[in-house]
Amino acid sequence: MIERTGAARCEPDTAELSEEQFYAFYRWCLNPVLSLRELLQHLREELDRYPTLQADWQRQESEVNQHLFACAIACTIDDYLAWRPWDVALAAIRFPRWRWAATSAQWLLNLPHALLRLASDGRIARWRRDWEPCVERLCRALVDQDLAPGGTPAEVGTGEDWGRMLRALANAQLPEPLLARRMRLPEAYRCQDLTHRDVLAMTQRFAAAHRDAGKGTVVVGVRTAGAYFAPLVQAYLTRLGWRRVSWFTIRPKERISRWERRKLRRLPGESGRVLVVDDHPNTGLTLRLAVRLLKRFGVRPERITLLVPRHWAREDWSLPDPEGGSEGITLVTLEPGESHKTGLLEPRSIEPLLRDYYRDFQQVCLQESREVDEINARFRRHQGDGFQVRQKRVFEVRLGREHEKPIAQRILAKSVGWGWLGYHAYLIGNSLAGSVPRIIGLRHGMLMTEWRSASGRDRRGAAPLRAPLIAAYVGQRVRRLPLTEDPCFDSPGYRWTGWDEIVGILRGVYGPYLGRLKARVIRRRLRRCLSPRPTVVDGRMGPEEWVEDESGIAKVDFEQHNFGGAELDVVDPAYDLAAATFEFSLSDEEERELLRAYGSEAGDRTVADRILLYELLYGVLTMKRAIRAIGRCTSRERQELWHRRYLSARNFLIFRMNRFSAGLLNRPAPPQWSGRLFFLDLDGVFDRQLLGFPHTTASGLEALELLRSQDFSVVLNTGRSVEHVLNYCRTYGLPGGLAEYGSVFVDAVRGSQVRLGDVEAEEQLVRCRAALERKPDLFLDPGYRYSIRAYRFLDERTVGLPAAEVQATLEQCRCDRMAVIAAPEDTYVVRQGVGKGPGLEAVRRYLGSMDEPVAAMGDSGQDLAALEAAEITYAPANASIRVRHQIRKKLNGRVTRAAFQRGFLEAARHAPYGGGAARGLLEALWKVADRPRYRQFLSCLDWRGL
Repeated sequence: MIERTGAARCEPDTAELSEEQFYAFYRWCLNPVLSLRELLQHLREELDRYPTLQADWQRQESEVNQHLFACAIACTIDDYLAWRPWDVALAAIRFPRWRWAATSAQWLLNLPHALLRLASDGRIARWRRDWEPCVERLCRALVDQDLAPGGTPAEVGTGEDWGRMLRALANAQLPEPLLARRMRLPEAYRCQDLTHRDVLAMTQRFAAAHRDAGKGTVVVGVRTAGAYFAPLVQAYLTRLGWRRVSWFTIRPKERISRWERRKLRRLPGESGRVLVVDDHPNTGLTLRLAVRLLKRFGVRPERITLLVPRHWAREDWSLPDPEGGSEGITLVTLEPGESHKTGLLEPRSIEPLLRDYYRDFQQVCLQESREVDEINARFRRHQGDGFQVRQKRVFEVRLGREHEKPIAQRILAKSVGWGWLGYHAYLIGNSLAGSVPRIIGLRHGMLMTEWRSASGRDRRGAAPLRAPLIAAYVGQRVRRLPLTEDPCFDSPGYRWTGWDEIVGILRGVYGPYLGRLKARVIRRRLRRCLSPRPTVVDGRMGPEEWVEDESGIAKVDFEQHNFGGAELDVVDPAYDLAAATFEFSLSDEEERELLRAYGSEAGDRTVADRILLYELLYGVLTMKRAIRAIGRCTSRERQELWHRRYLSARNFLIFRMNRFSAGLLNRPAPPQWSGRLFFLDLDGVFDRQLLGFPHTTASGLEALELLRSQDFSVVLNTGRSVEHVLNYCRTYGLPGGLAEYGSVFVDAVRGSQVRLGDVEAEEQLVRCRAALERKPDLFLDPGYRYSIRAYRFLDERTVGLPAAEVQATLEQCRCDRMAVIAAPEDTYVVRQGVGKGPGLEAVRRYLGSMDEPVAAMGDSGQDLAALEAAEITYAPANASIRVRHQIRKKLNGRVTRAAFQRGFLEAARHAPYGGGAARGLLEALWKVADRPRYRQFLSCLDWRGL
């Protein structure tokens, strides 16, 4: 009889202590975005430490680290030499017809910078040439380790001349801007489960298929991964006897330096092959650009060979080229199941490691388990979900001692990186002991922890525990995983990060073109928002990331989503709090409790000022990722899950921004109905979509405040869902509103909802909804309770349905009492007889205001009926041509000179004052009396106003 336990422990043995001592030296790797100065320093430390290492696995790790440092140094310098402050490469790709203009503008803008750095760049380029033999020497050591029988570690650090040369270069005086430049993390080694042995395996496959070893061969690495792969390919081919093998790297999506251009010009004179090496391709754009660049410099396609590994997410990838330019190019790949990490997850590789970890047990062996097989099958099904999905596998190990009953423990082995780029997982796990599964060890880029399985309890539903649990966990990370700085905020030339995404969101208020010019100003202002407690964040805070068993609650997936790859490189714990607020659907009260508890745990008193930025960041990115996932998914069930997530993120953003905007207003009294009604459309009038979702502006808030001061009851009249109207009423203190194109009236004063229109048509609405739900590529908004909102996704945006398709659906399900409202971005099905105009009349009857004149403002054709039913009408300058014509010619209303929210403010200022015309005139003149003389003079030029 074997007793199974999830909490079985073995006493720490010498192997475990050895690991603790070894990895403790690398505490600095919690911040992996190292500057060139730090790279040189850590390489010197690694070389000095290497001779003292006794264990073979530690010496192998050190050799890998030396390779990583040397290649990162070369890559960082190459990026520095190629960097220019102005880069319009993406604009040239997007508008190929104007490439010449973009290139000319870029050259002119960058000319002063190039002239200033001309002398220093030449000196740096010479240093970079001297560094190349060091990179090649360290790569040869890895190749020798791989080729040596039994994998005996090579002697990297031997040779006095070699050591002196390397240290002299590492100690050279380099310009401060270069020393401060940050490395780009290689996704291949950080988060895509590749190792240097995979590069060697691809190279071996290429060499076996080609026998032209006597000809010159040039290896072109596509940075970032290519900076690590290319010298390995060169070293391996050289060891196999290939002559005249050289290498250099490029970044095809960005500008190439003049030194890279010089090497490209030499390629047509060579007769051998040109190998292009990179990590997992996704769309293949980078490789297509690299091939196009080579062809532009005269390299024939039949000379080009691509060395790239395939990923589970794109198992069938091949180089696509609609113009036929890939003809003649050779493709050498490594299949996902052939990777080195896949082999490390086999039982024959894991069992010896477990024996080392459990030395105090006489019996240590793996055993079969149907439940474990099901877990691993689930892992395999999700391997193709994305390029950041890690390889992992659960094992059941039988542990036995003499005269004791054997126990079974389940172990999770998970790939976490290669060399020092994976050590953070071990350090984080040990630092968070008690809050995460127990760490067993880390070898060869595989982190082994105890397997914690959930009991089935959903953490989303444990309301009393949510805020304290999350606050305690994030606070623990702040205390135990602190960083000395935010490495990405002041890092020109570094890859796209969370800060760039925040700037990209906020600059939307200037529009798509002017916003680019204001990006630097916004970034400078964001400096005030830097976290006082930079931390290694978790990055994944959803309920599914927490498990509860007999040992308690544990946070899983705690190490992966902070730096590199698809991550944002954010170091503010406010990001984790914002993520948890969304993922756990925390109420406003729960969020306040979360921030209070976290502030007490971490001593972070300014988090409430920063969290909205990260709520914006998290919500916008969640929307974008959900839309992309919908386009990739083939399973309808998965598509619907992503669709719900998209809607949740959109609502989260709208409601959070409403809360922020309402906080800028004077706190209103509890809403009450007055006799003066102002019916207000939301989209295009009160709200505008500048940040990627609907929100108001300062003018919208000022207009709302002004209408309140004039004793108007502002009544929303919108096509938005009843959920949105309820939120707007609650947040802004509005008395009520019409939702879903007049399908329902929300009376926030009395707390009721009144269904409008043909109530007996409800059965047809249900039938129509069911018929539309059966369409495979169609999505319905579940927030619409009294009508139907339907749309498809095209080019990462929603589009409405063709009119013929909707009409055919209504006929098929015999829905003759339904009406259709078509818009470019969506389609609505409502009961006949409802609309914004009938809704306005119904509200007047409901409130007994038939004799009182009402005002209305709208911008689209759907607002015309409401405008015709009102006595006082307004339309902003952005209104449709039809609406503006009707307002001016037939309704004797006012089309404002300003558009959007400024137009709403203009209308609010024009609206008749409460308490009679005489009182309104006197109040306006009292304000005129306070104006400076120059403004009174200028007012004479405005013949329509006071």
